Parts: sequence; structure tokens; C-alpha cells
Amino acid sequence: MPPAKHTSAEEQAFMDDLLTGLDDSFFTAIPSPDPSPVKRRSPSKRLPVTPKKFQRKSPKKSVLTSAEDVDMRVLMEGAEDWNWDDMEADFLTPEKRKAPSAQSPPGYMREPCTRCIVEAVVESNHLAVKLDPGEERRTVILRDDWTCTDVRAGDTINIIGPFTPLPYAALHSLTAAARATSTISITSSLNLLILHPDILLTATALSTAPTCTRRPLLNMLVHSSSDTSPSLVWGSILHEVMQHCLREDQWGLDWIDGKIAQVVRGEDGGRGLADLVKLGVTVEGAIREVKARAGGLHAFGEKYIAQQPKPIAFLSDTRSSEKKQALLAITHLHDVEEDIWSPTYGIKGKLDATVQASITSPPAPTPFASATSISSPANITHPTPLELKTGRANVGMEHRAQTLLYTLLASERYATPVPQGLLYYTQSEEVVRVSVTRNEIRGLIGGRNTLASFITRRSKPIKDRSAGEVRVEEPFLPPTLDDERICKKCYSLDTCMLYRKGVENVQDDSSPIADIYEMKTGHLTPVHTAFFKKWEAAVTLEEQDMMRFKKELWTMGAAERENRGRCFADMVLQPAWIPPPTQAGSPTKGIHQFTYKFTRAGSYGQKESSSSLLTGHLNAGEIITVSVEPGLLALARGFILELTPLEVVVGIDHRLDLDLISARLVAITKARGEKPSKGRGVIFRIDKDEFSSGMGRIRDNLAQLFYVEGDSRRLALIVDNVPPVFSAPPVLPPALTSYLNLSQQSALAKVLSAQDYCLILGMPGTGKTTVIVALIRILVSMGQTVLLTSHTHSAVDNILGMMTKETFGILRLGNVDKVHPNVRHFTLDGRRTPSNTEQLEHQLMTPPVVATTCLSIDKYVRNPAARKAGLDVSLFRTLTTAHPEAVVDLTHQYRMNEDIMLLSNRLIYSNRLKCGSEQVAKRLLVLPDGGKYLRDLHSPDASCQSPCWISTLLSENSKAIFVDTDLLPAPETRVGDLVQNPTEASLICQVTESLINSGLPESDIGIIAVYRQQIKLLSHLLHERKGIEILTADRSQGRDKEVIIMSMVRSNDEGNFGDLVKDWRRMNVSFTRARSKLIIFGSRKTLKKAPFLSDFFALMEEKGWILAMPGGAPHIPAPSAFKSERSPGKRGAKDATEKGNPGHSPTSVKKPRVDAGLLKGRPILQDLFNGDL
Repeated sequence: MPPAKHTSAEEQAFMDDLLTGLDDSFFTAIPSPDPSPVKRRSPSKRLPVTPKKFQRKSPKKSVLTSAEDVDMRVLMEGAEDWNWDDMEADFLTPEKRKAPSAQSPPGYMREPCTRCIVEAVVESNHLAVKLDPGEERRTVILRDDWTCTDVRAGDTINIIGPFTPLPYAALHSLTAAARATSTISITSSLNLLILHPDILLTATALSTAPTCTRRPLLNMLVHSSSDTSPSLVWGSILHEVMQHCLREDQWGLDWIDGKIAQVVRGEDGGRGLADLVKLGVTVEGAIREVKARAGGLHAFGEKYIAQQPKPIAFLSDTRSSEKKQALLAITHLHDVEEDIWSPTYGIKGKLDATVQASITSPPAPTPFASATSISSPANITHPTPLELKTGRANVGMEHRAQTLLYTLLASERYATPVPQGLLYYTQSEEVVRVSVTRNEIRGLIGGRNTLASFITRRSKPIKDRSAGEVRVEEPFLPPTLDDERICKKCYSLDTCMLYRKGVENVQDDSSPIADIYEMKTGHLTPVHTAFFKKWEAAVTLEEQDMMRFKKELWTMGAAERENRGRCFADMVLQPAWIPPPTQAGSPTKGIHQFTYKFTRAGSYGQKESSSSLLTGHLNAGEIITVSVEPGLLALARGFILELTPLEVVVGIDHRLDLDLISARLVAITKARGEKPSKGRGVIFRIDKDEFSSGMGRIRDNLAQLFYVEGDSRRLALIVDNVPPVFSAPPVLPPALTSYLNLSQQSALAKVLSAQDYCLILGMPGTGKTTVIVALIRILVSMGQTVLLTSHTHSAVDNILGMMTKETFGILRLGNVDKVHPNVRHFTLDGRRTPSNTEQLEHQLMTPPVVATTCLSIDKYVRNPAARKAGLDVSLFRTLTTAHPEAVVDLTHQYRMNEDIMLLSNRLIYSNRLKCGSEQVAKRLLVLPDGGKYLRDLHSPDASCQSPCWISTLLSENSKAIFVDTDLLPAPETRVGDLVQNPTEASLICQVTESLINSGLPESDIGIIAVYRQQIKLLSHLLHERKGIEILTADRSQGRDKEVIIMSMVRSNDEGNFGDLVKDWRRMNVSFTRARSKLIIFGSRKTLKKAPFLSDFFALMEEKGWILAMPGGAPHIPAPSAFKSERSPGKRGAKDATEKGNPGHSPTSVKKPRVDAGLLKGRPILQDLFNGDL
């Protein structure tokens, strides 16, 4: 029979009875010496290669067991479920073992995490909180060192640990906590408090905070573009090599040497050669340096890569008092470079590697163990962060802290306890165990809370009670360390001293760092510090506005966030889809390692969907995060490659294994105490990455002006406002300038005489691109090098497109996916792959012309306070105002006819713009078919003899015309918080089809919309017209077309015209893209209230260039993929363009008779004739 099972109560009673009569002297007594000392075992026999369970030897007599003694029912229990075919297959055909997923221990439950809003702080240690979301009130009591936490009313906190329900009689008597239902104490030994958990601080930053709290905050503010150092490059290469070894399970010396050479040369897609060029080191020299630091890799694989710990696989532990060392086996790899965000703890980090570790620890001594008995060693296995360090073994606090924080991240990602992390120093054969201790974790969380408190101070100015309503900002940086030895060696010293002087305005002539402070900031004047403080604050305002949506990723459900246009919810992976070669991911594509296609769950194969993927802020090229619901946050990052109403193709940095993800979801669900859901499979969400902000680089560019070794020349020109210097104008070479007009030649001469800078004010169509190309040619002929840059890729590539036949070299830098195909041969990808630094240096340094973009963020300033502070004022405008003598105008334009030119000339340029020739002034659009298409539609036998609105728009006399849609009506609709106008889109499609059917090439037509959602709608409707460019105003810069059709989108009863149409620069760019015809669709009633457009309408009315669409014009239903449930100006109402709208009253009009063959295959034209003409 199987042994009887005893309850825990029975076992406790047995132990109590057994220990009766024994006092403490029994346990503290010194044991008597053994009669015969046990011989110490040789270390080589400590553990076999394959550990077996230790058994105590006993003189007990052996017992023979017969078949009758075995309970066969117990032995065969469950036999009906055995799969004999599987067993046979295992015997006959061994299969390669698949790496198991991380399994949580049975019964494992995470400590609960409760998100709360602090409503009141009583006596500094009692917090009255409200659940978020929810209305339930609770009490949090801070004890011990937690009382120092800078928590205030209104703060968001996470409480890690269980609350204790309060009985009614024990409710707190204070008013603020009168309704509390439960309480918790945060003490040195129990529970945790996370302050401002939505601020995710990096583990690297937190690991350096104990040394200096100020430095990690400065590093977050200013992303320094410091020079590459040899130690950083060798470390980066070694990380890649080690990760390849782990990923491919290869540890041979020859293989490692080959992989080092491959990574150094950049053959795996890394930056190897580019970094070597910066260092001035050859490939051979780099390989020698890396090999010298990789001496421990082979031994690491031999000792630690196994299914069971080997006798030689010792695990160091500097904090352990045990004489015997534990043993380690790394059984398999989970992931490398794993990016984990934890809004539970308010931290994030990128783990070098996450491995499954099997650790065998020596047995713990027991009071009953005799000298001759051997107890079994303890063995545990769990996912473990493996942190790689390429320097010498030095287990300092920073390394320990970083590894400890990674254990928290790994525990949350894998839903299992992670009691320790691993540190491996590649120059040695030593692996160090970093065991998780409560005190260290508490200290790190306390440091994290301090940093988070400082970060939030900038967005929370407080009132100075002594000054009434005056608002005073608290210091957002901790005070300096004031240690001369430490501060002098700090890599953030320049930034630290600049903020101390420019922002904090510290006066210091006596502290230990006073001399350093003077050396770093003594050159700065009050004008300098005021300039830095003003623009640094303006950048911060915009940063706060850009980042306000970031917490939605974990605080808002996917469906709600999708309603706001910032997420694709309820997505499933199409595992059978194979990407085409043009979209395939590879190591050479950086973040684009893998390519996947997603569709809406349950909608794959459907032709229509009420929730189109085109309705939202996400567009092709957008940076995104891919998460799995619930619990796997930001599993991968990448960008959108292709977007259709039903499918989205993404390029991301991590592989998506559905089996592993499913196993993790089960573990996470169980750890939460919930039952795993069945049937739906893995559901993904794709979110716009709200973290991809470039403000750190912007601050660095600003700070570089003010450093003691910074850009002093530009400091004088920009901050001190020193006038630019010009020399005598040179003689222009006729061969390169004879085709230019006088104003263009004057501009070239001004540029060539400039010693500092020159500003060319090129009005639309005046030949700015022509002047730039001529200038580049002249400068190259003079032996100069040229940097060509612009805000957008399209503007840079437009210029390069005119230089494809130049004999001198051109280097185009940037993401090759965003470079125009016609100029991709200028990129490094378009050249032969270099095999050494000499070849790469030749490719980089030989071309005299280098072209790239100059913006890391959107140029549009969103924050109103930042705009008021002047952040939207360009440097060009600032210098033009300060030094008009440095400006040269281009006044003769060769693009627009005189009617189109009049708009910008009258509204913006005070009539300074002139047509370059009479031919340009009288330019008009002549339909290639001579109007035959339109005449056929209105043949003599047709019932409609009067010209239709399309005929009016396509008339040669209509050169600039506004189509007023107020009487149709054509109301805007909303998709979440995004604005679109389906009626305008359909009208534009009809005009576009009529132009094409009249013989106009697609490439001669451009469509511009103010809003991105309208761009998506138009792109969907005209997806078969590949030659038509559909652009925003910003992306249309540098383009021109025979016909430009604009959609103004906004049309509502409230007269809400939005912010975008107020930007006269955007409107000016859009108006001036047309050469022969400009057609603008919009609601005059809505748009006329905008300041710039009110003058525009006055001019259009004066010239008679407004066409009012008649009431009862054809009703064009919104495409099904774009239908909205929100009405114009009022959310929640039905789409005003839907059937049954009282604002729509079509008029019954006879249809002209048209040959069926003429309409065949033209669905939009059929819609036109099915409506009223």
C-alpha cells in the first residue's frame, strides 16, 4: 500500500511530542568528537557530472518485495491516458530537446499590487488613498525609513503587498480616512511603496544613484553625444559575441574566434567597422583587443552550459558565509537584449541575457545532522538575468544593484520567483551570484522614489504661501555632491556645472568644488545663462506634452486606447504568412529583425470591417510597441511597414513564438490567482510608441553651445547676436551659373562671400532647389565639402534627384527604408560592403557632399506654453529679424500661374513675388483629350445640357478655386479623437477620376490634406492610383504638380477650425505646390473664422473664385472601413452623412443617358452618375 498521508497538524503534533523536554542547551551544546574522524572527500569527487539523490546508508536489513506486495491499481493509475505511440517514437527516433518555457512553482502567487491616488497625508506617515481606478478608500501607514518618502496629496502610488480589512469598529477616526475599508503598513521588513510608478526609470540609472543622485537625472535630461571610447566599443563587441554563443550554443575556441572576426567586421549587421573608424583602429588590431578580453568565454561554456551542474561549475557569492560554493548549470537561453517595462515597480531595463539556471546549493546544517550523515543538496531552477561585464571582476555596488533590479523585471516578465541574478565577467572564468535580499531591494526602491519625486517637480510648481498666489518651482535636481575627487572624474561634470550655473544660479566660491565650478562656467555671462534657462524650460514644456500619453499603455485598456486612435486592439498573428524579400527582416536592418503580419481577431478574410486599421494615429513608418494581453507589456518594438484596412505588417526586434507566449500567459494568469482563459489564443495589441522622444538630444545640442570647450563660434553668433561678416563678392563661373536669373546669381554671390552665414529667403517657386544644386556644384569645384540637410527625407531627396549624374561623390545618410529609391545608390547600402576600416573610411570620407535630415522630432510645437515661449520660432526667422543685411531674396518664381501666385503674394509676401516670364504667368491646364470626356458625358441627346460642377472645376479658366461644401452638407466625422471628412474625400476622388479619364497623367496630380486621418481615407479610396501622391502639407515641401487638390476637412456647426489651419506656413506651402490649377474643398462657414483664412476668403470672393456646391448635391456615403459613430462637433451622435440624416435632402433630378461602356470599370464615375449632377 502507499504510505499514509498525514496532515500538517498531525506532523506538528508529532514534532512537539518528539522535542518535549529539550531546552536551548541541547541546540547550543558543543558536540563531542567522533571516535574516528571522517576523512575529507577530495574536491574532484564532490559531485558527479550527473547529480543523483543522496541517500543515507543504513544497516537495515534488505527486504525482498514480491509482486504480491505491489498495489497494481496504484501503479497503473492513469494508464488509459498513456500515449504508447509517443513512447515508441521516443525509443526509436530521438528528437532534439525543445527548450522548455519558464514554469512557475506550483501554487506561486505574486504579491498583490494596488494602484492608488493619495488624497491626504496625515502626520507625515498616514496616507489616505483611493483606489485607481475605483472609489474605495484605504489607509497606508509608513514605518521606519519609509517615512522619509516625499509623498504628497495627488500623487499616484503602487502598494506591493496585501491590505488587511478593517472591522467597522476599528475604522480610523480622522475625517480623511473615515471611509477606509482596509489598511497596510509599509515597514523595513514588509511590503513596498512605489512613488509615481508611471515614471519608468532605467535599472542602469538607479544603480548609479547611491553614489550621486544628481548624475542619473542629468543623464536622462541630456543625452550626451560624447565620443566613442575603446572600452565601450570592445564591450559592445563582446556582448554581441557572447549573445551569439548563447543563442547558437557554440563555445569552441575556433568558433568564438571566427565570431569575433565576424562581429568586428560588422558582417552580422552591427556597427563594428563604423566604431573602428571613429577610434582609428584596424580590424586586425580590434580582433586582438577583443580576443584578449574574451579569454573566459570558452571556459564559461565548458563549465556552465549543461543540463545539470558540473562539479567544477562553482558559483561565487561575495555575500555568502557558506564555506562550500554552489554549483551552476545554464540549461537553455530564454532571450537576449530583452527590453522589459515594469509599471509595477516603476522601472525598465534591457537584460543582456535571460537564461534558465539550475543551481545546486550545499545542504543547510540541521541540529540533528550527525557527522557521518550527508543530507541532499538543494537544487532550484528558474529564469535568471545574466548580466555581462567586459571589464575585470569587480563586484561593486553598481553591478549588484543593476542585477538585483533585473531580477524584479525578470520575475514580472516570467511570472515566477527569481531569487538571484548572475554576473559574468568575460575576462575571468568567474560567475557571481547576486542573491535578492529585502534590505537591498528596499534601498533601491527608496532611491528610485527619490529620483521620481525630483522628476515630477518640474510639472508641479507649488504656491509660495508667504507670497500669496505667486507660483514657485521647486528644485528639480538634487544638490551637487561637492566631493572634489569624485566630481572631477564624473563624465557628467560639464552638464552638472552648466545646470548649476544656468538654471540653479548657484554662487559658489568656498565649497570643495568651487575651483571646478569656476573652471567650467567662468566664461558664461548673464546673457548666456538666461538664454540657456529660457530654451531649456521651453524644451521641457514640449517634452511634457509629448509624453503625456505614455502611461496609457498600462493604465488604459486596448479597446479604449484604440478609440482614441493610438492603438490597434484585438490583433492576432498570421503565422503562415511569409514576408516578401523587400519586407524581410535581417540583422543588417537594426531594429527590423523580424517581420510579421497581424489581422483583427475573427476578421481575417473579411472584405469589410467596421473597425478599419486605417482609422487612427498609426501610419506606415510609425514606431510601435507590440504587447500581449494580458500582462506581457512591450514584448517587442519596431515600426509599421505596411497598413491596410484589415492588415498591418510590422518589422520588430524580437521573435514572436506563439507557444512560448501562450505558456507565459498561463503562468502570469495563475500568478495573479486567476483561471487561464481558453479558446481565444494569443491576442496582441500594437501601440504607438510614446517613448520615442528626441528631447534629450535637443538639450544636448543646446548645452554644447555653453560648455567651456563647446561651440564658441556659434555661441557668439546665436546667443551674443554678433553680426555675420561678409567679404568682397567673388566672380561666379559662367559655366555653372549662366542658366540662373539675376536674383539667383545674386544669392550665390552673397553665399560665397559669407564668412559666417547667409540667409536665402526663397519664396515659393523661385528656384530654391535650383540655387542649392548650383551652389553645391560651385563649392565642390572650389574644393569645399558640403553638408546638405533639411527637415524631411523628401526635401533632401528632391535635391539629390537633380544630382544623379554628377561626377563627384555624394553620401546619403539615414534609414534606407525612408530614402527615395531613385537616390538609394548614394547610401552605404547602395555600395559594395566594406571588409576593413580603410574601405569604410574611404566610403565615408571621400564624398565631398553629405546629405541627411536634421530633425529628430516633429517640427510642429504642440504645447501652447512652449509656443508662447518662442519654441516654434525658427533660427532662420530669429537671425533674419536680427540681421536683415544677411538676407538675400529670390523674387522671380517659375512654378505658378499669376492667379495661384496671387494668393501668397497678397496674403504673405506683400506683392514682392513676380512671375519669371509671361509664359509662366499665363500657364493653364489644358486637358489632353481637349474636353472630349466631359462633352461625352453631356452629349446633345442627354437630358442634362448645363455644365456640371466638375466641368466648372476642370475649365481652363478655373485656375484657383475654392469649392464651398456648406450646402451639401459635408460634415466632418470623428474616429476616436481623429477628424476626417468622407464627403470631401469622395468629391475629391470624383474630380481625380475625371482628370485621369480626360487624359491627365496620374503623376501630374497631387492631393494635400491637413489631417493625417484624411490622408488615410483618400489613400484607401485611391489605392489603385499608384502614381498620385497624397501628402500632408509638411511632406509636400519641395514638390509641385500641374494640379493640386486640397481637402480642408473641418466642417462643423460650432465653427471649430482646429489649430492646423491657423498655421499660415502650412497653408502657404500647400497653396504654392500647384503649377496650373489649385482646387480647394472645404466649409467656408467653418474656416472663415481662422485669422489667416479670413483674408483668404476675402480675396477669393473679390476675384469670384468660389464655387458653392448646391444643396441636394449627390450624397456620397462614407466607405465602410471609415464609418464613424461621432457627429461633427458633437461626440456620441450618429455620422451626419449616414442615411436618414435630416440635414441631407436629395433633390430628384433626371439622369443624363450615358453609354454603359463609358462607365464600365469606373465605379467612382458610376457613383457620380447615380447621384445628382
